[in-house]
Parts: sequence; structure tokens; C-alpha cells
Amino acid sequence: MSRIELDLLENALDSFNEALRQYERAEDGEYKAFKFCIQSLAHFFELLLKFYVTQSHPLLIYKNPFAKNIEESSQTIGLYEAVNFLKNEGAELPPEFISDLKWLKELRNKIEHHKFKMNVSEARETIGRLIHAVVVFDNNYATIDLASHIDEENAEVFYDLARTYEEQLEAALEKVKEAENQAYEGYRQKEYMLVDFGVYPCDECGHDTVVPNSDSSTGYQCTFCGAEECSSAEYTCGMCGSRWPKDDLSLIDWADTGNPEYYCPVCLRHPDYVKDD
Repeated sequence: MSRIELDLLENALDSFNEALRQYERAEDGEYKAFKFCIQSLAHFFELLLKFYVTQSHPLLIYKNPFAKNIEESSQTIGLYEAVNFLKNEGAELPPEFISDLKWLKELRNKIEHHKFKMNVSEARETIGRLIHAVVVFDNNYATIDLASHIDEENAEVFYDLARTYEEQLEAALEKVKEAENQAYEGYRQKEYMLVDFGVYPCDECGHDTVVPNSDSSTGYQCTFCGAEECSSAEYTCGMCGSRWPKDDLSLIDWADTGNPEYYCPVCLRHPDYVKDD
């Protein structure tokens, strides 16, 4: 009788290769294959992160690692518990990686337990980000050399996904540089303080790619993901003219004209910023 037996890492890598096969099918026009790609990819990440946890101690993947009798059927930790453990161990897990994992798990749960909707373009971008992130993570920890475990038939799509993300990021950073050069064009160095320009981290993708954009409804836009909201971007106080991060300002329409302005906490005499005489 035939028998299949995969350990934790082998099981994870098998699901990853299956995800790559399904991704290629989807790219060839079978869009429903994205559904199976998401399921396999979510399974891969959950098992892979558990594998990283076992590198500290094999029993730490169990819900109760100090139980007297631990069997293979004992309940193991989930994805978020593995993430929290690795973060507590000092692993660098960028916010956008955590956000993408959440997107992946929530979509997987909808697929498996109810109905679901998927934006194909969003799926492509997120899958690319996740694969790039896990390659970087594995390179930093030099644990398994992920690329060496990719089936030959999947090598091209794997490298394309990782490379495409890197190319998109490089292009976004180049746009930031172009915007900066354009903003300072015509100014002498001693006049640079007059230029209203800054580069900020994006709340959505986490890259330092948010720059002023006159076509944006907020006045800012990320050159990588296109997000227009940025909590750290600076705006001018409508009363004193000083610049403050958006999260520190209050948007108020004093005259009830439908055109509110930002006001800083100093002008509003916030107790954390202004002490009463």
C-alpha cells in the first residue's frame, strides 16, 4: 500500500509549490485557480512560520508545550500566535507583511467556509509581496534557502513573482527621486527651506514612498501602491502656518463654509502642548 509522509517543512514546501502551479494556471486565464493558489499559499505560510518557531524548540508549536503527554494530534498554535512568537524573539516582520498575512488568512477562511470575492489585480500584487517578504525573511535568517526547494517547473513563476515586486519597488523609489528633483528645481541650496516637500512612510505598504501630489485628494500619494492617506504626512496649520504631521492636527470648519482647515494643537491650546500661565 502506498504511503505519503511529510514532515512540517516538507508539508509547507509542498503547499508552496502547489500554490505556484495554481498561480501559473490562473495567469494562463483560469482565474478560478487563484482560489486554490490562496488556499495553498495560506497553508504554506502557516506551516512555514510554525517551522521557524520549532527552531527555538520543537515543542513550542503546541498550544500547551508543558503538558505531560504531547502527541502528534495535540493542538498546535495558529498563524498569529506564530507571528507573535517570532516578533518576541526579535524577528523583523514588517507591518505590511503582517497586513498581507491577515488579508491572506481572511480570504482563505471565506473561501473555505462561505462565499468570497477576489480582486485579481490585488491578488497578484499581494501574492508577489508575500513571496518577496518570505524570501527576504529567509535570507536574513539563512534557515532553509527557499529557492532551492522550488520544483523546476515552478522556478520561472517563482522568480518572476519575487523579481516583479522588486522592480515595482525600484520604479516607485525612482518616482520619489523624480518628484524630489522637480520640487527643488530652480532653487538654490540656501533656499531649500522654502520648498514644501517631504517623503513619508506609507500606512498601507510601509515603504518610504509617499510624496506630495497635486492631483491627490489629500495632497499626497504613494508612488508604490497609490494610497493617498498618510498619517505622518505634514500639513500646514491654518492659523500659525507651522507644519505638523496629520495625526497631530485637527480638521475644523470654523466658519461653517464646507472648507475645513487643519489647526495645530498649539493654536488650539491643547494641554499637552500649552501650559496655562
